[in-house]
Amino acid sequence: MSQPIRVVVADDEPLARSGVAELVRRDPECSVVAECADGSATVETVNRLRPDLLLLDVQMPELDGFGVLQRLDPDSVPAVIFITAYDQFAVQAFQVHALDYLVKPFDDRRFTEALTRAKSALRQDRGELTRRLTGLLEQLAGREDSRFLSRIVVRVAGHVRFVRVEELDWIEAADYCAKLHSAGRVHVIRESLQALEARLDPARFFRVHRSAIVNLDRVRELEPYLKGDHLVILQDGTKLKLSRTRRAELEARLGQTI
Repeated sequence: MSQPIRVVVADDEPLARSGVAELVRRDPECSVVAECADGSATVETVNRLRPDLLLLDVQMPELDGFGVLQRLDPDSVPAVIFITAYDQFAVQAFQVHALDYLVKPFDDRRFTEALTRAKSALRQDRGELTRRLTGLLEQLAGREDSRFLSRIVVRVAGHVRFVRVEELDWIEAADYCAKLHSAGRVHVIRESLQALEARLDPARFFRVHRSAIVNLDRVRELEPYLKGDHLVILQDGTKLKLSRTRRAELEARLGQTI
């Protein structure tokens, strides 16, 4: 391929998106032709620009990465590198069908490996890339609950660990990261609380205020606090402030009135 590889980067988190775009720009064989902040913009941009390669975050609100692929014009579907904190099923599917995938958090070396593989594949059989992507979409289409996470990928000292969502007690916002609290342990992942919330089953998880999501199965009681405020008490004794704007909804979810 004599012309630069034309790349679109799609991620709803500004810092993550700009960071990935900068890594692409370091490669003289690649050119970033657009950056997209949501799924709808990604669909429009890819259909219009027809890039060679799409670096696609799976966990985007409203229209996620899989929704993007399903809405693309079949004639404009590019090669795809997924960026994900998705569950084990999806990781296995990526290994079988996708060009490559990056599990957050990833380092520069792993990114370079993925981009090198993409460049090599694009110089060879584009038809094979299309067949693999079609296979992935067919496999995901048969999974009823693919829109919700069942496991979260955590990297610890170079190892990959899968934390089952039902084992979570609560999740705490930490800048552009999130802290997963589970059985007295804390795991930090490079994922915003908003992105995680969009991928968690709302029947099980509830955002008590802007910086915390709780597993409703872990809620032990609600405790009056100062000036009409309340605290959510978890089974392990953790106390989290309940936003006044969220109080009525939590009452309804728990089936009780404070």
